[in-house]
Amino acid sequence: MSKAGKQTQEQIAVQPSVQPPGHRPAIMAVRRWLLIMDDIIHIIVAIALLGAAIMMILYTVLNLRSLELQSILMVINDVLLVLIIMEVLWTVLRYLKRQKFSLNPFLAIGIISSIRRILVIGAQMSIGEMHDLEKVKVLFMELGINTGIILILIVAYYIYNKTPLQE
Repeated sequence: MSKAGKQTQEQIAVQPSVQPPGHRPAIMAVRRWLLIMDDIIHIIVAIALLGAAIMMILYTVLNLRSLELQSILMVINDVLLVLIIMEVLWTVLRYLKRQKFSLNPFLAIGIISSIRRILVIGAQMSIGEMHDLEKVKVLFMELGINTGIILILIVAYYIYNKTPLQE
């Protein structure tokens, strides 16, 4: 190589490399800081969800006064609420572990929520709280809607789990 060729290579090595727009040190430092803050907020949310689930279980145990139908149905309702909280917590934990997004927890939450509402309506109707015909019609419509939601979510769950993931 000629002396001029060596100088050109040395000059190239000394020149600062041009970095693509998102890889500048200041931007990378801010990005790292934002990711740390994001993780801290998700950890706080996870702790709050766990605390809410524990308080709900304690509330349920303390309010179980008798083995009457109303009390038993309220326990089932409260336990299903705890399941919903735990599904949301599981989603937050998956995010913190940097696992891939999954639609399954949200489908489960929707199914559990609809079942929970059906149980509450069933409890209201079985206890005889509904004497007004209009209220009964509304409750039956709500039962039908929740049943439809459950069926749709089960079909979505099936399709989601049978469809190959695209990366």
